[in-house]
Amino acid sequence: MTTPEEAANYLRRTNFKALIEWLTAECILHRPEDPLSFCKAAIEGKVAGRGGTGYSSEAPMEFLKATYAKASNSADEHGRIYGNVEGGDIAESSSVATPSDGDGAVRERLETLEMIIESCREIAMELDPVEAQKKIIGQTCRTLKADRATIFRVDEVTNELLLQVAEGAKNIRLPLGRGIAGTVAQTGETINIADAYEDARFDQTHDQKSGYRTHSILCGPVKKPSGEIIGVLQVINKAEGTFTETDEGILEILCSQAGICLQNADLFSQTERSRSRFRSLLDIINALQGDMGLSSLLFTMTREAPRVVDADRATIFLVDERDDELWSMQGDVNMRFPRGQGIAGSVATTGSTINIPEAYEDDRFNQGVDKSTGYRTRTILCMPIRAAGKIVGVCQAINKKHDGPFNDEDEEVHGP
Repeated sequence: MTTPEEAANYLRRTNFKALIEWLTAECILHRPEDPLSFCKAAIEGKVAGRGGTGYSSEAPMEFLKATYAKASNSADEHGRIYGNVEGGDIAESSSVATPSDGDGAVRERLETLEMIIESCREIAMELDPVEAQKKIIGQTCRTLKADRATIFRVDEVTNELLLQVAEGAKNIRLPLGRGIAGTVAQTGETINIADAYEDARFDQTHDQKSGYRTHSILCGPVKKPSGEIIGVLQVINKAEGTFTETDEGILEILCSQAGICLQNADLFSQTERSRSRFRSLLDIINALQGDMGLSSLLFTMTREAPRVVDADRATIFLVDERDDELWSMQGDVNMRFPRGQGIAGSVATTGSTINIPEAYEDDRFNQGVDKSTGYRTRTILCMPIRAAGKIVGVCQAINKKHDGPFNDEDEEVHGP
């Protein structure tokens, strides 16, 4: 298995980022209807031009410089850039505004292009999901010269938009179809609003609470390469004036890059969680095979079980056949209750896994513990522990991290 370090070394050694920047610049300049075919032809042309020689890590940067030079040299006296684009010149086919004041406008156009490419490069470098969102927000504000930006993620389970406020904080949820971001997530269409207070979809509540004044809004869908909408990128308050058609085109590019970045970050995060699960499972297996006492065994299993299913906490209950009870050590307290009582008791009796997305909506959940401790139980995954065909215990995991319910993969990890 390739490690993250090996992958990073490969990207540096091959200068892969510059290669992607070059392809991005070519697509931005030419706006092909079929980017895949366009990129394929561009790459095949460069490979053919090597004359049979090997790959050079310096080549991508030379390609990129040549693209910038081509853009500058192809501009006419009015700053219009012409190139090999189907159906006319680049200025007419591009979402980037047409310059009108000669060389200064050309430079401004190229500076904007360079800023877009730099933003795409910065966004593409991040693999941590939380940091990726921060990088996308920062680069979006810088490129569009806006005051602030927000990323909403689509929760397919609840059919809502999820706004991650901060690590460990309670996230904000919005129904799809409601508000500006919800409308974009539902329709997949960009919304450009010059005055937020004149749009009935805008919720003024946040402004009223914070004292902030929202003026202009530009909101676009974030999609996977497959076209599936996975989020919304909302930009607030253009520094000067309102958002333009040029800004809409730039946002479309940033949203496209954000979709790739978030998908890659999610995959990387899943890989890291799988590694953590595997290590925790090994620790549990070693504990079971070891010669440690029952208390130490329970401690190890209770410590590692949450990591296996990415939960906040977990409890291991053992079956007492003689008294027909379930019991567990919670610190120095020996907790006991009838085998058929509550969620854990039901699992111990039936042998069936119980996955609860909202604990307070399940009659079997005892809210008394939450009320006495101040802890808020949201999601529960309760699974039987079997040995030699018998149910010998129950593992109850509480509160799936990353603000979602436990899934089928979690059930399979602890399954029989």
